[in-house]
This record gives sequence, C-alpha cells and structure tokens, in this order.
Amino acid sequence: MTTKIAALLVSATTLFCQAQSFEDLNFESATLVATNSSPLGAVEFAPAFPGWDGTVGGVQATYALLNTVFVDSAGISIINSNYTGFGIGGGVLQGHYTAILQSGVGGSGGSTPSAVSLSQTGLVPAGTQSLQFDAYTVFDSSGSFNVTLGGVTLALVVLANYANYTVYGANIASFADETEPLVFTVPAETPHVNDEYLYLDSIEFSSSPIPEPSALALVAAGGMWFAWLRWRRCLRRGKSKGST
Repeated sequence: MTTKIAALLVSATTLFCQAQSFEDLNFESATLVATNSSPLGAVEFAPAFPGWDGTVGGVQATYALLNTVFVDSAGISIINSNYTGFGIGGGVLQGHYTAILQSGVGGSGGSTPSAVSLSQTGLVPAGTQSLQFDAYTVFDSSGSFNVTLGGVTLALVVLANYANYTVYGANIASFADETEPLVFTVPAETPHVNDEYLYLDSIEFSSSPIPEPSALALVAAGGMWFAWLRWRRCLRRGKSKGST
C-alpha cells in the first residue's frame, strides 16, 4: 500500500510539473476552429493559442482573427503564409504561424482606447539565463510594447535586426526554476489616433545570458573600428598599386 501511495504521489507530481510547463511559445501548435458567433474569418481563441490567455481592454478574448486584422479596434490575430499584410507590412516571422497583438479602441463598437495582452503562466526552466523572441512593430513614434515576467517589467535589449523582424532579449536568470506569469502587452494609445501592431513569434527561454547594452555598444564600436581599419588598409593598397 505504501509503495502504491508513493507511486501515485510521484505520478501526481510529474503531472503537476508537466502542467506548469510553458507551451506553444512559437505558436506552431495552433488548431484553427471557425466560430460563427464572432466576426467573419474568426477562429476560437483557445485552440488557436493553446496555453495562452488573451485580453482586450481587460476582457478575456474568446476569438482571434485569421489572416486579417481589426479595423480601428483592438484585438488579437493569428496569421499564416496566406496573410498579405493589408497595408501595414509584416507577415509570418518564423515557421507557419505568427501572433499579432493590436491595441486600438474597444471592440464591439466601443470607443475607449484598449490595451491588448497575451499571457501564460509556467515554469521557467532551470538554468535559464534569458528570454528571447522575435517581433515586428507598427507603432506611432510614441508607441511601445512591454514584457513582464513575475510582474516585473523586463529590460529589453535588441540582439539583431533582420528584414522583417527584430530579435529581442532580456536577462531573467533570477526567475529560473520558478513558476511565473509571462505577459506581452501593447498599451492603448491615449488619446487614440492609430492602431498599434505587435507581430510576435519564436519566444524561448535560453541558457545564454544577454550582454548589457553598454557591452553591446562596445562590440558594435569595435566592429566599426575594425571595418574602418580594413577600409584604410585597402585604400592604402589601392594607392600603392596606382603609384607603381
């Protein structure tokens, strides 16, 4: 009997730990289920974003738009290769699916500027040093987005820029092996002028630390210095050949 109880406790603990793990951080596990109770082209939120919760103006999202965005209102979309951008640029960042968080005025005819959030609570893996993700933004000059972990706003660092997305990172070593809520938020623009768009993809917990901004600046400066030295060397060689 004691052995059976111990086995059950181990099994229950294993299931609990599994339930606490983050899932679908790259949005590749989407199941698209059409819903007739929401706008045309909408899909049910839960199967489209397994493990995630979405809120629009503080209200839980029950649907997401597929391959389109909201017209002058707030909401969440999921896109694949059939998305054409609809004049705001962007597209799938990685893999088959990308999420779009769009702040604007409240849905269903509302007029109040509304923030949009995508969140999930899970276990930050042991040994984690940093959070990294891909993003593309369509913001006014004053627009922004923020990321919190355990209620703490993360200090984001740009790690790389590509043609259609930017890689961001933040040091989160202090959260390793802890169960915490991870929240991506696009705040409402007040007063509302335009919608703000955050394309989000490829979220990962990494064992590599993120260099401090000052260190990144030194690396960039060093690269520019090295390139300048090579340019001078090539220029001198060119002049030397020209004089012979």
